[in-house]
This record gives sequence, C-alpha cells and structure tokens, in this order.
Amino acid sequence: MKSNIEVSSKNLIHNLNLFQGITNKKIMFVVKANAYGHGLREIINITKNLSVIDYYAVDSIYEALLVKKIDDKKKILVIGWVDDKELEDLILNGIELVVPSIQYLKKIDEISKRVKSKVKAHLKLETGTSRLGMEPDKLLNVFERYEYENVEIIGVYSHFANIEDTTDHSYAQYQLGIFNNMISKIKKKNLLKHFSCSASTLLFPETYYDIVRIGISAYGYWPSKQTYISFIEQNKRKIELKPVLSWYAKVAQVKSIAKGGCIGYGLSYKAFNDSKVIVIPVGYYDGYDRKLSNISNIIVNGVKAPVRGRICMDMFMAEVTHIKNIKEGDKVILIGKDRGEKIDADYLSDLIGTINYETLSRINPLLPRTVI
Repeated sequence: MKSNIEVSSKNLIHNLNLFQGITNKKIMFVVKANAYGHGLREIINITKNLSVIDYYAVDSIYEALLVKKIDDKKKILVIGWVDDKELEDLILNGIELVVPSIQYLKKIDEISKRVKSKVKAHLKLETGTSRLGMEPDKLLNVFERYEYENVEIIGVYSHFANIEDTTDHSYAQYQLGIFNNMISKIKKKNLLKHFSCSASTLLFPETYYDIVRIGISAYGYWPSKQTYISFIEQNKRKIELKPVLSWYAKVAQVKSIAKGGCIGYGLSYKAFNDSKVIVIPVGYYDGYDRKLSNISNIIVNGVKAPVRGRICMDMFMAEVTHIKNIKEGDKVILIGKDRGEKIDADYLSDLIGTINYETLSRINPLLPRTVI
C-alpha cells in the first residue's frame, strides 16, 4: 500500500488509564469524527473490553450504529444533531440522545411514542458557547412544567467555550457558575452530570462531576500549549501523553534535479543546486494539507527531509540530497518518529495555523488503519 496509518493500542490504553487515575471517574470516550481521524472501527475494537470506559460519545447515526455493532455493552450518546429521519433508528437501537431544545424534546417524545420504544436523553445547557443547547430557565422548565411519558431524562451537561485557547480561565469559571447554579435548582435525583473535556479534566477537578468526557488527550495530545502551561504551573509535575497515531508512506520515485530546475505546480520551488528529490504518493486528498507546501518536513531513514514544491492532490515531493542510499519503496514518515527525529500533529498544525484536532481528524478515512 502506498500510505497507511498505524494505531497504537498500548498508547491509547496508557492515555485512558492515565485519565482514570487522575480523576477516579469513569470515562465518556469521545470517538466522533472517525475517532479524531484514528479509525472508529479500530479504536472501538481496542477499547471494547476496557472497564474504565462507561460511554462512547459520537456525532452521527453512522458512528453510533457502527460502535454498537462492535461493542453492544457500553452506552452510546450522540452529542451531535440528528435529522428527523434518523431519530427513529437511534431510538429503536437504544442509543442515548442529546436534547438541545424543548421543541426537540417534544419531537423525540412523539417519535418514541410512535415506535413504542422509550429513549434516554441528556439535556444540553447553553452556558456561553452559542452552539446547541437551551438556556437555564428553559432547561429548568423541562423538569418543572413538562411531562414526557417516553423520554427518560437521565443526564444534564454543557461544554466549555474558552478553556483551551488561554491561560485566563475566568470565562470557564463563569460558565461553570451558570452550570452549578442550574443543577442546584433541579430537584430530580440521580442525574448524570458532565461538563469536563480533556482540558478541564487536566486543570479543574471541580468539573469532574459524575463522568469525564475525554477526546483529544485520549489520543495522546494536549488540547493546547496553554493547557500544558497551565497544568505545569498548577501541578508542578509532568505527565506523559502518548500519541496513538503514526502515518507512513513509501518512496514512489527518486529524481535528480539540475540547479535551477523547478518542482511542482506553479513552479513554487526552484533548486539552488543540483539536487535529489523523492516523490511521495500522498496529497491533500489524503489529508496532508496543501498549506504544508514548501514548509513541512518528513522523515526518511531517520533524517528529516524538507517538502519541496506544492502539495498535489495525491502526491508531493521532498528533497533528500543530504540523505544517502534512498531507493524506491523506502518508508517515509509523515507523522511519527524514527532514530530521535519526530514529527507530530502539533508540528504540522503549527506550520499552517490550525490545531491538532483538525490535522488528525482530516486524515482521509479511506486510508487503511492497522492496530499495533
């Protein structure tokens, strides 16, 4: 194969156990977006027998039903929006749903009544992110004024808006205040309360409540540099998050380029000297971002090699003038490490001004994933 992903079961289990040790809580493992690009099927197969996971959180009906097919013991919560036509299938399959509005609650109650199958729901509180969710007074009205025969409200939760991108956590505390004030007014007992994401799990024990939602950090990455700095300042110690994903390709061709020769579309790179380049059969279709043109590096035979020219749809080039004995078929590392050299999603994300979440989740789901 010209390109493949390796997923480390050892590193994933290490990260999940680390968070269980930090929090002493069960984990709601966020596996949306093809398990953040790692391969949903592969990730669930690794974790289906782990007792530290109580829930899987997904975004869509496709993800929910695939998870259920592989692991029908753990609970599944769809935290994304679901179309009317898909709600019936989710309800019949016992998948738990997020309720962002009273109108939505009425809708799933009607569908549940029609299909004669009750549904469990988590109410989403709007605390300042301005995404899906209902205001505190409307959420309280659900408990005080409405009765739904077919919907069992088992949970209430929210999501932080500004906890990763800053070392000033005043807005996060503001959101937390809204949440605490609201739950103090709810008379219903035994509600599953959850607010914590990876960042808040690392920084604020008061956000743990009944279960912690872990996404990016389960896959071995800090949510941001600011989160890392805040953690070190608070705890005066380090913890090791181990990246789960490595991305490999092969050398498709080795070419000699004369001084002054151009490489790639738009002639964006001109060789300063006689050079040697390799062609790698990976491009922006595969998720190797076009903005990495002329600025990124790969690893070949334990040595970093600079990308030359523009990233094409299905291939790109790198200069290997300084590396000996390269031949067609040699392994190329796009994300991973070899002989002391490392390239990770943070490095690639910094180059193009994005976040590790995007770099990982945009890796083409059609690329083969292998569990090691």
